[in-house]
Parts: sequence; C-alpha cells; structure tokens
Amino acid sequence: MKRWRAILMIGVVAAMAVILGTAFLEAEGRLELPWPLMARQLGQRFGPFAGTQLIEAGPYVQAVAGLLLQFLIGTLILYAAPERMRRLTDAVASGWRQLGQFLLTGLMLVLGLGAVAVLSAFYVHTAALVFILGAVLFLGALAGSAALALAIGREGLRRAGWSGGSPLVALFVGTTLLYALTRLPYAAPLAMALLGLMGAGAALSTRFGGRRTWSLDPLREVIE
Repeated sequence: MKRWRAILMIGVVAAMAVILGTAFLEAEGRLELPWPLMARQLGQRFGPFAGTQLIEAGPYVQAVAGLLLQFLIGTLILYAAPERMRRLTDAVASGWRQLGQFLLTGLMLVLGLGAVAVLSAFYVHTAALVFILGAVLFLGALAGSAALALAIGREGLRRAGWSGGSPLVALFVGTTLLYALTRLPYAAPLAMALLGLMGAGAALSTRFGGRRTWSLDPLREVIE
C-alpha cells in the first residue's frame, strides 16, 4: 500500500511537472505545441502593456486552464448522469482487451462518419446528418474520456488505500495524468486521438452507460 501511495504521488507530481514544464518551454520559445496559443490573439486587444504581460503568461494560463476545463467538464458529466457514468467507468476499467475493442469501435465510428460525409456530398438532403453525428461522436468522446480519467484515478486511489472519498478526487487525479499526456511534445496529437477514439468507442458501445447493449433482438419475430 505504501508503495502504491508513493507511485501515485510521484505520478501526479510528474504530471504537474510535465504540464508546467511544457508551458515554460513554450514561453521560452523552445517548444511549440500543435495548437495555437490563444494569448497571442487576446493580448493584441488589451493594449501594449497588459497585452505583453498576457502573452508572456499565456502558456502557463493556457496549460492550467486546460486542466481545469477538463476537470470541470468531467464534473458536470458526473453530476448529470452519475449512474450511467458509474457503469461506463466500470466498462473502461474492465481490462486492456476491452479498451482495445473500444479503440477499434471509435475508429470505425470515425470512418463511418467520414463515409456519411462523402455520401452526403451527393445527396444534399442528409447534409445536416454529418453535423448531428459529429456532435454525438464529440459528446461520446467527452463522456468516455471522463470515464477513463475516473477509472484511472479510482484504481490508483484504491491501490493506495485512499478509496472511499469523493469521486471528484479520483476524477482530478485521472484527469491530471491524462492531461499531461496531451502536453507531451510530438506525442500530444496521438495521445488526444487515442483518448478521443477510446472515449467515443466506450460511450457509444455502452449507450452512454446504459443497461442494455446494442442488439436487434427486440425486432425479431416471436414464433408461438
């Protein structure tokens, strides 16, 4: 138990070091993440002095804001559907094989969405369907990623003997560890893609944590 407590604490501290370290390297101009720094656009609207300060602190603000935003989104999802999120979390915590299946499902969903988008170019009446399915896929990725963060934090706290507290603590621990992966140089896009695909695959495979699985059995004719 003491060993897992040390591992968990070291992991969280290392994740925070990655988050702040990449922000420092970005502020020094030694690192450029694959997404634009919003402070550069916002800094131009606050005058030369305040704008310069915002641009200098921008990487740190953006790094911390991203972590807090991920945590707040996960918190809202947990409060909105606690029972469904419990079942979804149990599903993603069932093993690596299940995660691999969720990843494959998410990839198939993205390919299916791409096929719908291509076919809709030849049939304009279904053009809105692409945006609707894209929104469902995006919401699934958010819910699934929150469930994955909760599962990681819950398992870490359980092994460390700190389980039984608020689920938000487990969510914050898991969110910090996963968010650090999205800040790694060169690996950030791949990490975000994997997390999004696994999250969407898990959410849609379980009907967002529903009690029933996908099946056509209710449509079968019953022969008496």
